[in-house]
Amino acid sequence: MSDSVNPAQDTGAAAEERPHPARIYDFYLGGSDNLPVDRAAAEGFVKLMPGSPVGARANRRVLNRAVRYATRNGVRQFLDVGSGIPSAQATHEVAPDARVVYVDNDPVVAEYAHRILGGATDGRTAFVTEDFRHPDAILAAPETKELLDLSQPVGVIFGALLHFILDEEDPYALVERYKEALAPGSMVLLTHSSPDYVSPEVRVIVDEVYTKLRVPLAQRSREEIERFLATPGWTVVAPGVVSTNEWETDQERATDDDRATTREDAAGYAAVATKS
Repeated sequence: MSDSVNPAQDTGAAAEERPHPARIYDFYLGGSDNLPVDRAAAEGFVKLMPGSPVGARANRRVLNRAVRYATRNGVRQFLDVGSGIPSAQATHEVAPDARVVYVDNDPVVAEYAHRILGGATDGRTAFVTEDFRHPDAILAAPETKELLDLSQPVGVIFGALLHFILDEEDPYALVERYKEALAPGSMVLLTHSSPDYVSPEVRVIVDEVYTKLRVPLAQRSREEIERFLATPGWTVVAPGVVSTNEWETDQERATDDDRATTREDAAGYAAVATKS
């Protein structure tokens, strides 16, 4: 689900005894990398937040559109930070000719990722076990250096990640470090949770759910999310920072499922910015 959604820093039997957010997210997306305990938890969350699987699927669809937009505009390599389990329309499936480095600090995600990616993508993918908060370590990782050429355009994906990084951790400076390392023509592909379209009643429920998961949540406004991309030399492409179910391009419009999704169920924003 995200680079920092890791309430259980273990693997094996202990990790299988309790639900895991990355596997719950996989279940919402229709993936197969989840367990009965995750499916039971997901059903409980749906009772509290009926729109949660709808929002998860809208988030994945918009990321897929953004990846395809990037490939149409010359990006052939991606750094997917806080990737979660790379299944169910993962980046390497959406851009099969691209090279993709997935990054997540969760050992459960790492275990699944190595199994999914091992020998299945002809050396076009790699997985780095590292935290978003350590950009220099990620950029200097052997897997990153072997697969990605930072002198050429790279698409850096922060999909449903940054809302798990609290303000006191200075997420804006961390994002800038990634952006500074990129060549012209590179892109940042971003989705971020937001309470802007969510009722006060649902906000309370969301806070309760994430508190139960022991996951911090920074609910930012559109203006606060725009700050991640407001850097000289970077341009936010049309249609700008918009609800995740509404981000589209002239080449690929939002789907019927997106149009059937409400802004409250989407519960966040999407944007793409490119470096000149």
